[in-house]
Amino acid sequence: MANKKRRKLTTKEKQVITCGVILLVAVGLYIYKFYIYEAPISTSSDETLIVKEEQTGGNGTVSSKDEKAAGDAKKSSAEKAKEVFTNFLKVYPTFQKERPLAHIEKAKGCLEPGFYQALLDEQKNKTVVPQYSSTEVTSIENMATKQADADSYYWKADVTTINKDANGKELSTIVTQYVATMKEQQGSWLVIDLMLEGKSAKVHESSSK
Repeated sequence: MANKKRRKLTTKEKQVITCGVILLVAVGLYIYKFYIYEAPISTSSDETLIVKEEQTGGNGTVSSKDEKAAGDAKKSSAEKAKEVFTNFLKVYPTFQKERPLAHIEKAKGCLEPGFYQALLDEQKNKTVVPQYSSTEVTSIENMATKQADADSYYWKADVTTINKDANGKELSTIVTQYVATMKEQQGSWLVIDLMLEGKSAKVHESSSK
């Protein structure tokens, strides 16, 4: 039986088949990309974590700064004053012999401008040079408050400091009661006056023989 010759495809038929194959491949890629494929999760140690600091709500967004401002507004006057007084006590009782004004300058944000200048002038006019090289605050205790007058309060606390020599050797431990008069000015509580009272002092014995 004679072999039948296969009919050759016409140009139009070839074009139809080619278009069909391309269409099938395109559909397959689309299904794979959008329904099957999952992008790998990066685990690089250098990857930067980005945290959103805004929360969408109601009519707009509330940023972290707005939340902080709202939180500050909820604080009572006593809490605000205590925070300022605490920050003041962390820096004002300190001392550096090579920078004798540094502790006052660091406390500037807690002080009424006129009182700040008075403390600077007082320090500049001191003629007695201390034997110690530096002073560090080690504790702030027994913080309390009471009303001074209609718009100001007394805040007090016992502050323990250690005096050291140039080599960092501890020379003495001092406990001083700080009593600050604080007043609210333009929305901020500031120290407008200060009294100090020594409570105890301990001279460290030399370890050298």
